[in-house]
Amino acid sequence: MTVQQLVIGSTALNEHLPTRQPKDRDVFSPSKIEDSDSFWDKRLATWIPPGTDRSATLNELYTIKVSHSYWELRNGSWNKHMYDIVAMKRAGAELDLELHNLLYAIWEDRYGRKVVDLSQESDEFFTDAVGRRYVHDTLHESVAYGDRPLYESVLRDGHSVAMDMGKLRALPFEDQVRLFREEIYVTALERQLIPNGYRYSPSAAYAWALRRTVTSLTKGWSARFLVENFDVFRRPDVDYVGLHLSNTHKLVEVAA
Repeated sequence: MTVQQLVIGSTALNEHLPTRQPKDRDVFSPSKIEDSDSFWDKRLATWIPPGTDRSATLNELYTIKVSHSYWELRNGSWNKHMYDIVAMKRAGAELDLELHNLLYAIWEDRYGRKVVDLSQESDEFFTDAVGRRYVHDTLHESVAYGDRPLYESVLRDGHSVAMDMGKLRALPFEDQVRLFREEIYVTALERQLIPNGYRYSPSAAYAWALRRTVTSLTKGWSARFLVENFDVFRRPDVDYVGLHLSNTHKLVEVAA
């Protein structure tokens, strides 16, 4: 029988970074491999042709982890994936975009397409199950780094919510990070802190909001930017609750 397997997971990662002792052995293979958990999709054959019998490289492992990070999986592996992504990036791992896109298509079929409609206007986009106390845009104003929220600078002409990705990707890296941070701060405030009368950990609320922004509120380039720069985003860079509370004069309550 022709061998066709690529060792992945903690077993392969331990060959590059001894982060933890592997508890199992995961492989991409169309065959049942003894003492291994196998996964296969026929599209993987372009990457793992017959005759392959090796462990994944650091770049391949990094790319696999990044491609998985956009979904909340039932095995509760999200935090582990993000820890490994940060460790691999520090070790010099780089994303293989072609492989990432191949894997993304496979996971999309397996875990479901991410539905994020950024073409809606504000009166549609912000009408959901969240019980809001303040008008969403004014929360952005309360945590803005400058005079105005950064998202306003990348809107499509004539739109109130839909972003022009060309404008966003043309921003300096620091402003890209700040734009996403403003959104994460607002999500933490709106979904966790304000509903609980601010009796909630700001750091826990931020971590929850960051995870939700990656897995539910963004897709495509935006989600990948957050994941690949998770080492930058993993903690708040300002006292965002204090900033918000110092700007309560900017808040407008939602009409009853």
